[in-house]
Amino acid sequence: PTVLLASKCSGFSFRTSSSCTHRRMLPLLHHRSSTTQQDEAVQELMKEHDPILLFASRLLDAETARDASALYAWCRRLDEITDDPSSDVATIQQRLSDWERRFDLICRNEPVDDMDRALAMYIERNDDLDLSPFTDMISGMQADTVHNRTISNMAELDEYAYQVAGTVGLMLLPLLDANVEESRDAAIALGKAIQLINILRDSSPDVALGRVYLPQDMLRAEGVSTEDVLQLKSSLGYRKVVAAVADRAEALLKEAELGKSTLPGMGPLFVQVIVELYREYLIKLELIGYDNLNLSGQRVKIKTIQKLMASLKAVVKVMTQR
Repeated sequence: PTVLLASKCSGFSFRTSSSCTHRRMLPLLHHRSSTTQQDEAVQELMKEHDPILLFASRLLDAETARDASALYAWCRRLDEITDDPSSDVATIQQRLSDWERRFDLICRNEPVDDMDRALAMYIERNDDLDLSPFTDMISGMQADTVHNRTISNMAELDEYAYQVAGTVGLMLLPLLDANVEESRDAAIALGKAIQLINILRDSSPDVALGRVYLPQDMLRAEGVSTEDVLQLKSSLGYRKVVAAVADRAEALLKEAELGKSTLPGMGPLFVQVIVELYREYLIKLELIGYDNLNLSGQRVKIKTIQKLMASLKAVVKVMTQR
């Protein structure tokens, strides 16, 4: 899972860590670490796990990109705790609890390392930043710490997609100088779309972790069992469910696309590039007949030329206000 306030329109309830609601905004101590080395470390994380986001981040100015990298590093390291194949469930649950306490330290400007310090600085510069998306993300990750993780229905998948990815959209809004109330729905929609596409892209690696994120009720309706998916059996019924989730992802991309005009400056282009890049995965899935399971255990991939063409398409759309 890559990794999405109380809002009537979203239908979700969220929790806030008590120590984070009373932030102690103190000057950060001078540190000797190299910002360049920190940036390079985050870029390596992006290159390995989220090349699409690395590609899109190059549209941002240096300071904004650095803040985005701080957010990315926090989310990615949380994701790696949850997806560690060498750890058992109890160990992962304990590490997530430790990570939650570590976030409390960040909120109090007591960072543990350089990457935590970068996030603390971002929080300090945005003292009106809503911190509940961070704790919502941790809750979404905690939901993954079970044996044979499954999702009951599309509503549960939608909530999970918010927790682990829609939250990222909300985290990014202050960074983009956006009006949070005007942009929140589109930001959540983009994050959720990205998560659904990541689920479809990463089905084989997820199966290796004992996780099936496609809605169980939809699979059963097509005569597909969880065991079938875990054994990488790609039946016609299974592919129909993949196609249905892909349709939901496309609808969310369109919602984000329509809402991009609420963002100032380069925000609309940034969003459109991400939309077009992730839409390429949906096109690839359709071309392969929605068969995203394979015996090699690899994720679905798109080529560099497809990324470049998608970016060009985004530029044209924004310039012509399409």
